Amino acid sequence: MTSSPPGSDLDTIVSRTRHLLLDFDGPICSIYAGLPAVTVADRLRKLFGDHIQLPDEIARTEDPLEVFAYAATLSEDLAARVEAEMTDQELSAVATAAPTPYVHEVVTACQNSGRSVAVVSNNSAVAVHSYLARHGLDDRIPLVIARTNHDPALLKPSPHLITQAVHALNAESGECALVGDSVTDIQAARFASVQSIGYANQPGKRERLTAAGAGAIINSLADLALTLRAHVVNP
Repeated sequence: MTSSPPGSDLDTIVSRTRHLLLDFDGPICSIYAGLPAVTVADRLRKLFGDHIQLPDEIARTEDPLEVFAYAATLSEDLAARVEAEMTDQELSAVATAAPTPYVHEVVTACQNSGRSVAVVSNNSAVAVHSYLARHGLDDRIPLVIARTNHDPALLKPSPHLITQAVHALNAESGECALVGDSVTDIQAARFASVQSIGYANQPGKRERLTAAGAGAIINSLADLALTLRAHVVNP
């Protein structure tokens, strides 16, 4: 399935884009393909100890980032310990992460059409760099803006990471587009005044990403690669 409406929004966004920002977990790979996210979340919950009664939603969530964000509401020390363990788990996870189909084609299409590529991720910077090196993308994606500390307030949906990327690229926000598969990605893009492309890789995501305000929706990165090839950036 291609973009809906067929190509129009995607064409418009890509024609304006000189710098493509890719979220990591989703658009580049499925980081927890081999090490389930719920396993990581369980390991993080153990750091709270038996004396802390977790809210039901935190006790049940499969999202490690949600566990981390809750830890930060309790103490900075706990947040630091949870973040450090999450970084270790992410480093383990990238060894069995599954590459997203056509991501290499997207990177190649960016290079061949005169665009730069960067990663903007809530995952740890060391895990992202490890994955890129493992899959031969580290020299093709020179900029990684990702988690480097234990303050969850700096992560998407905050615009902080995207704004950092825009500045590092010496770019204008309007010539950047973020590809993300979560509502928080789309929200962060809007807050940072960059264009957004929703990657609807699972049932129900198209509706959620559209409702969040994604400028275009794709179901496959093949659609994006083809559109990038069709719109070469003028020098």
